[in-house]
Amino acid sequence: MRAREVLERHRDQLLALAGVVGVGIGEDDGEVIELLVEGAGGVYPNEVEGVPVRVRIVGRPRANDAGSG
Repeated sequence: MRAREVLERHRDQLLALAGVVGVGIGEDDGEVIELLVEGAGGVYPNEVEGVPVRVRIVGRPRANDAGSG
């Protein structure tokens, strides 16, 4: 629960970091804040208010074609 509260307070700040395309909550020996990034090489925090941060490379998001056709 704490990770969600911390994420809500810092969401805009984290989304403003270069290369970040999304944020969320994950599990890794407890809750972590996940930064979804386009590629490697960015500089990201290791923790926010004591909550660990995990970086996941997901590439650039694309529009879903499911609704067309």
